[in-house]
Order: sequence, then structure tokens, then C-alpha cells
Amino acid sequence: MVGANHLWADGNPRSRRQLLATVSSVGLLSAAGCSTRESPPSITAPTTALVDESIRIEVGGVEPQTSLDVRASARSRGGTEWVASARFEADSDGTVSLPDRAPADGTYDGVDPMGLFWSMRPDGADPDRLLPPDALFVPAKSAYDVTLVVEVDGEPVAEQTTTRRLFDPDVERRPVTDDALVGEFLVPPGEEPAPAVVHLHGAGGRPHLATGRLLASRGFATLVLQYFGEPDSIPNTLTEVPVEYVETATSWLRTHDRVAGRDVGLFGFSRGGELALLVGSQTDDVGAVVGWVPSGVVWEGLGVGRTPAGTSAWSRDGDPVPFLELADVAPRAPPSPSLSYYEPALAEASSAELDSATIPVENTDAPVYLVSVTDDRRWPSAVLSERVVDRLDRTGYPHEYTHERHAGAGHYLRLPYLPTAGTTRDRYNVYGGRQAANARANAAAWHGTLSFLRRALGGRSPR
Repeated sequence: MVGANHLWADGNPRSRRQLLATVSSVGLLSAAGCSTRESPPSITAPTTALVDESIRIEVGGVEPQTSLDVRASARSRGGTEWVASARFEADSDGTVSLPDRAPADGTYDGVDPMGLFWSMRPDGADPDRLLPPDALFVPAKSAYDVTLVVEVDGEPVAEQTTTRRLFDPDVERRPVTDDALVGEFLVPPGEEPAPAVVHLHGAGGRPHLATGRLLASRGFATLVLQYFGEPDSIPNTLTEVPVEYVETATSWLRTHDRVAGRDVGLFGFSRGGELALLVGSQTDDVGAVVGWVPSGVVWEGLGVGRTPAGTSAWSRDGDPVPFLELADVAPRAPPSPSLSYYEPALAEASSAELDSATIPVENTDAPVYLVSVTDDRRWPSAVLSERVVDRLDRTGYPHEYTHERHAGAGHYLRLPYLPTAGTTRDRYNVYGGRQAANARANAAAWHGTLSFLRRALGGRSPR
């Protein structure tokens, strides 16, 4: 549904019908540079859409060649207002189609239908300075509103609110009936069986529920699996996590009545991407492997305080999986990057050590999709992903495999079109990247992943 609201000279909102019924003089609109024609100024956008949808925003009813500003605002979960803006000149018919136009000025450059969304920053924040480490746009749990206002000569003339839903409200949470597993099982709307995916979080230890809900909204029955952390049934830290644990998860999914087919997709972020590649190389019935900023090399695990554990992150049959040790580096005050633990270790490892720790990805019997970034400050994901591709190239891998490198982007990939200011670092970590590059990577990685999973596992296209 598309809606449009308008502001009258007193700043109070009017519906289109009220506005048209009230207009008997056009002097106020003309004074603001607005059209004296029958149609009043308007801004139209879908009233609601899923957070990963690119939407059309259209401005109409202004004087031809008028300079106007479109401002966007939204509130983070903590109450902070985030804002963005773009300046345009109206076309000869008094309209501006934002998806097709580059702004003359504003918070983003170039033609970008969703520039007003990802380029938001906290109101009043200096655009030339990094945000404080704890500044991050966190949407409300289910949806957030974005208010779009058109201004001419500094005066608001039209307004529209569009709601960004983080997931389809008809997504269902189903119980995980295997007591050995810790996670959330999320199924798409409806009753039909759907392709299944296991999502694996990174070294932070927190399941990515928002990703799982959006995957379910897009037609994938998703088990958001936690593989280390608080519950007693799983390891406390990223230390010798059994590969068999993920195999238990895929086996459980294959028996569920809401799961279609036997092949299950694995989708891992960062250390979870390393785990997805490892499990895929050792397990039958895997139908797809996705790694976001992953590693094709097994690394040392992390103990209490995320310090080097002295053993592998993973185990098989109770034995540590061969791994590369992290470099011996003096801890730095947070927020800090962690590249110095990985790059020297890669450079100084012997051929035998590296061969032993490299995941035999050629044993995987499924398509593989990798996403890396070139300004990764956590670990060198582009290099680690390229090792996977090189190995698949050498062995004549018979399935589809793709590695997409995103120039200038950092480690912190999130759902598309959310504001990316604040994703270069947090209180503890430096992730790298820049606001625009991170936004491009988020959108490309997400939509590329959905397309890949549909090709590999089937499933419906977006509604």
C-alpha cells in the first residue's frame, strides 16, 4: 500500500482529501515555491515494507525546477533520533523520483533508492567525525518508523511515514524438541514445508535472531543455533566445540514436518562461517554453504575474555581439529582491531602447518557462497576466503562456488538498509569499513545470499 500525507501552512498534517477540500487559495504554497496547480505537494512511499525491501519514494506537486530537501528521521530503540537528508531540483512536471536521481547535496552520494535510510546518523552528530563507540542504530524489536518530510525554502510542505518491518508477523517460532540443541526454530508463514537453513553466529556468542526471522520471512525454515555460551549443554567458550553438534542440528531439521527435502543449508558469520565450511566438508546432506566474512583455515579457539585458548575452536570425535595458533600479541586497550592475531600467524606458518589447518572444502558436496570485505579489521576475511576459492579451483570443484569481495567495507555486516554509521567499531572491537561501503556490502551480501539459497535449496521468491 502506498500512502501520502501533506502539511499545511500551520505545520499540522492533513490527509490528501482534507487538503484538497480545504484549498481555496494557493498563495501560501506559491510563497513556499510550491505548485499552484490543483495537485498539492506530496510525498509517497509504501506505508510498510520488510526491512530488506528497496522502496520507491516520489515527490510531486511542487513548482518545476524548485529546489527541495527530503529529510528522513527514525528513532533507535534507546530513543535517539537518527536523521538523513537529500537535496533535489524538481523536474519540469514538478516531481522528483528519488530512486532515479542523485542528490545535489545531502548525506549520501549518487543514485541510491535507499540512501536516506542507511545514511542516517544521530541528530546533531558531526558527519566528519567517528561516532562514539556505543552509537549504533538498534531498531525496535519488530518494526521501526521512518518519517519522510519534504521542505521547500526551509518550510515543510509534505510528510509521509513508512514502517520498516524486521520480519513478517506471521513467522512462527516452533519448539526445538532435541534437548541437546540450543537455539530458535523459525518457520515461514503458512503450513507448507520449506527449505531449511542452520544459521551460525560468530565469536560474540549471540545467536543472530534478526537474521533468522528475516530468513524465515523470505521462505526458509531457519534454526538459529547457539553453539557456545551460557547453557550447560554447550561449551562455555569457543573452545573445542564439537562439529557433531551442528550435524545433530541438521539431522533434527530433516525430520521436521515443516522442512522440505533432506538437504540443509549452512549459513555462518565470521567464526560461524569457518564452522559452516568445516561442517560442510565433513557432512553429507548439506545442500548449500554460505560464509559471511569466513575463514577457510581452522583457528585457535578463544577462552575466557576471548583470549587464545591454546587449543582448537572445534573438535571431531573428541579430538581437537588441527588449527593455526594465534600470534602472540600484547592485548590493546579497547576498542581495538584483532588483525594482529591473524596476519602474522598466516605469514609465519609453515606449509605443513597451513596445510594441516586448511579446511578440505573440496570434499563438500554442495554449492558454496562466500562474502568478504577488504577493510576487515577483525581478521583478513578476503585472504581467508580466497584460499577457499583457490583450493576449489585447483581441484575442479563440480558445484557452483562464488566469492564476492566488497571494497572498502568492514567486518560488521548487518541487515540491509539499516543505518551503518556506528558499524565501524563498538566499545570493544574495531571492525573497519566506511558508512557507504558497509551499506553497499550489507545489501549485496543479503540479496546475493537469498538468491544463492533459492538456487541451491529451492523456495519461493519474495512476496
